[in-house]
Amino acid sequence: MRLIALGIGVALGLWPSPMLSELAIAQSPSGLEQDSLPNNFADRYVLGVGDQIKLDIFEIPEIQNIQQTVLVDGTITLPWIGKVSVAGLTPQETEQTVANLYDSYLHNPLVTVDVLQPRPLQVGIVGEVKHPGGYTLRIGTEAVESNISQQRIRYWPTLTQAIQAAGGITRLANVRAIQVQRPSEGTISIDLWKLIESGDIEKDILLRDGDQILIPVASEMTNEEITQLSSSSLAPDAITVNIVGQVTSPGSLQVPLNTSLNQALLAAGGFTERADEQTVELIRLNPNGSVTQREIFVDLAQGINEDSNPILQEGDAVIIERSTIATASDTVNQVSSPLLSILGLLNFLF
Repeated sequence: MRLIALGIGVALGLWPSPMLSELAIAQSPSGLEQDSLPNNFADRYVLGVGDQIKLDIFEIPEIQNIQQTVLVDGTITLPWIGKVSVAGLTPQETEQTVANLYDSYLHNPLVTVDVLQPRPLQVGIVGEVKHPGGYTLRIGTEAVESNISQQRIRYWPTLTQAIQAAGGITRLANVRAIQVQRPSEGTISIDLWKLIESGDIEKDILLRDGDQILIPVASEMTNEEITQLSSSSLAPDAITVNIVGQVTSPGSLQVPLNTSLNQALLAAGGFTERADEQTVELIRLNPNGSVTQREIFVDLAQGINEDSNPILQEGDAVIIERSTIATASDTVNQVSSPLLSILGLLNFLF
């Protein structure tokens, strides 16, 4: 049956003519790269447009190391049988589908399908991240040598990598109630706080193509939780704070995480001569939507502490007022300026 099938393929010009000696030799792939997909991911990986795969049929030299890229119509092209639709199938399902198609030509064909280069994943992330939107995440590969072959280990993108790609979480993020919408499985609820608190890496799930990630707003968070969250790998590399009033360079500042009040004041150029160097106002938006405003007595020699030199958070505003002397001087100028103008006019007239 195998010889008849090959003869038909040659006669129709579908495949080059093989040597008869090759047909009699049982061949199996040797020294070829093999893929290892973590956490049984290969069993659930779904082929799609752009995947590069390798297909073999055991003992059939003409169908060894057939490398194909899944086309935009979701198909690959194989000897004798032509186009085969594989998009939406796992590699194992593809093996069975191809085996069924070749069953008319071969007796119990043994088909193996390996993913040589998975397509990049397209995921979306919305909610409490710095830059929500769609992201392309590539699958990492590492070659591992062994005595008999070279093995490729795949590293699928994780939830935390997607968050980092989106610039990190905001300080209002509720990492206890993250939701991943997956087309094939529905909604998956993730508590990343367990990863932050105890290093439970099982919470950092592997992503799949088409996943949509939602990070909701936290209703309540303690200062300790905010500090712990801002020190985690989920946080952005820098935050934006606003320094307003009597500093050399007022405005929005990009500062590193865990920047203190004193460090931010110095980053803004320090106080002007007209500044009240004793106290500043700190305005903060809380996770529950409320706003707190408090007066802080400044001591530039102090280390980090909540009373006089607190750690700043994303969106904090620091207001530096004029000193008493500067305020009084401005008041005098406002009052005296009109009088001086009148006196000047009288001197001009008389």
